Amino acid sequence: MLGVRLHQTAFYESMTSTLFKVAPVQLERLGSYQNISTCSKSTLTSWLLVRGVTDSISFNRKLKWLLYEGHRAEFAALAQILSTMSEAGRKQYINSLAEQDKQKNKLICVDQFMNILTPASIAAFDFAQLTALYKIGSRMRLTGRKEARSFSLEAAQIAQSKYNSWHEYYSACIAGSYFESPPADLSSLKPRYVQKLLEATRVHPPIQWDRKLK
Repeated sequence: MLGVRLHQTAFYESMTSTLFKVAPVQLERLGSYQNISTCSKSTLTSWLLVRGVTDSISFNRKLKWLLYEGHRAEFAALAQILSTMSEAGRKQYINSLAEQDKQKNKLICVDQFMNILTPASIAAFDFAQLTALYKIGSRMRLTGRKEARSFSLEAAQIAQSKYNSWHEYYSACIAGSYFESPPADLSSLKPRYVQKLLEATRVHPPIQWDRKLK
């Protein structure tokens, strides 16, 4: 049982690594899944607040949203709109939007990423957040430890079913992070994405992607 738990923890650590490294808001001493067990509860509270979680009700609402809808739903909807246009048509459509249009920057992200991601799109980003949220929720007593372990395993297994490798998963997770919070300078979006992907894949994860977790 201990060996299985160690493998699961190693997998969750790898699942969430890009989530913490690419996050638009970097919190002190919360740079990895492992840090969740040791950083201050005030730091965890700040992390939760950024994601709209203030109590057990909003915690469970967020979990359900990430599991069944998530950022991937909006990404897919915008990708569907752009997929009906030619490349030139997409550029013209996006450029025609007002600068204050909240969807403009997200459409730019979708245009950059939609043709380089797998069919699972940015689901990896949602499942990385789920995994971190379960761990944080357990420590903050928003959910039980047993429930957190069970649902973390479920999130990991769903992710394994959607992607074929850590490279595919990291590619999607990084794209999802930029989709949620596009950089101010969107001309640097693709170079930033490539750099973060190189950093994520430079060191091979300590556990194989297709490792059986149960």
